[in-house]
Amino acid sequence: MQRFLEIARAADWPHFPALRQTFPATDLGRKTNKAIFNIGGNKYRVIAVVNLEREALLIEEVLTHEKYNREKL
Repeated sequence: MQRFLEIARAADWPHFPALRQTFPATDLGRKTNKAIFNIGGNKYRVIAVVNLEREALLIEEVLTHEKYNREKL
């Protein structure tokens, strides 16, 4: 998680494709439009709201891969 935060703080994401250059396995939730980051060797999911205009990242949840599969995002 610490490495994820270091990378995110240093990043410049003017648009979603730029975010995906930093974190290629990131997706957007179909229902919520929240970013879903795979971290920790795909063991964890970070669910976050990303405001590209304000350069803000609000982490809402950190879930295990197993727990995420049961969530409806």
